[in-house]
Amino acid sequence: MNNIIKTSHTLNSTPEKVWETIRKGSGVHDWLSIITSCQLEGNKRICATEQGHLKETILKIDDDNKIFKYAIDEQPLLPIHNVVATMQVHSKNNSTELTWDIHFDIEDDSQLQGVEQAIHSLYQDGAAGLEKISQ
Repeated sequence: MNNIIKTSHTLNSTPEKVWETIRKGSGVHDWLSIITSCQLEGNKRICATEQGHLKETILKIDDDNKIFKYAIDEQPLLPIHNVVATMQVHSKNNSTELTWDIHFDIEDDSQLQGVEQAIHSLYQDGAAGLEKISQ
């Protein structure tokens, strides 16, 4: 079953600064508190957490439309797989709107509500971190 969670966050920063942070692909540990370190080699990214490593593939960096798309190939945090997430930065008045969507499969639908809560919390934390370092 393919699931989609769509989130939207308003950041008190310029789209250019937020995009500059996202598009480089590295430094995720600087704005997402669950990540303890981040290594980038080509389009492969490995982010460490206390629970283990997230192995990711960066699929798209579109500077014109400010879109960053990545697949999470391996992760120990949630009971999901076939994960693809997309971050997009938009100008919104004098601030930034960050849309951060995730597509995934889940084996046990009874775990979906917990996964949704975890994703919303994780993405809210990431948006707050991006806002903080993009001031």
